[in-house]
Amino acid sequence: MPTSTDLQVRRAMPADAAALIALDSVAADDPRRALRIGQWIAQGEMQVAEHERAVLGYLVIHRHFFGEAFIEMLMVARGRRSQGIGGALLRHAVSQRGDSKLFTSTNASNTGMQRLLAANGFIGSGIVHGLDQGDPELIYRFEDA
Repeated sequence: MPTSTDLQVRRAMPADAAALIALDSVAADDPRRALRIGQWIAQGEMQVAEHERAVLGYLVIHRHFFGEAFIEMLMVARGRRSQGIGGALLRHAVSQRGDSKLFTSTNASNTGMQRLLAANGFIGSGIVHGLDQGDPELIYRFEDA
């Protein structure tokens, strides 16, 4: 099991696409996600976490949220969750945000992501109803110390 210091976070490359699609828990059932992964790579918005050349997770960050940094997606391979990979990706996003604020969101049903965000300095910032029926989207903001 790698520690967060054993992980390398780097920009995703087209050669990573198959591994990223394989680790994504949505892509197996939704071909649109596989296409989206290719778009994120092409746009340079995706970072991957790897250990010994194995891709273990990814992060997508852009600045389309009112001009602020926004983590659109954070995904860790199902069998590699709770090993510090998500936290390492969040810390990378914090370090890359520059002078902008950093936001993200997750479904109210995704309590694992909510715990990860809270443990890494994110606080609740709002709620959006109607994106997923009966499962509101919770908005979080990184709280600078």
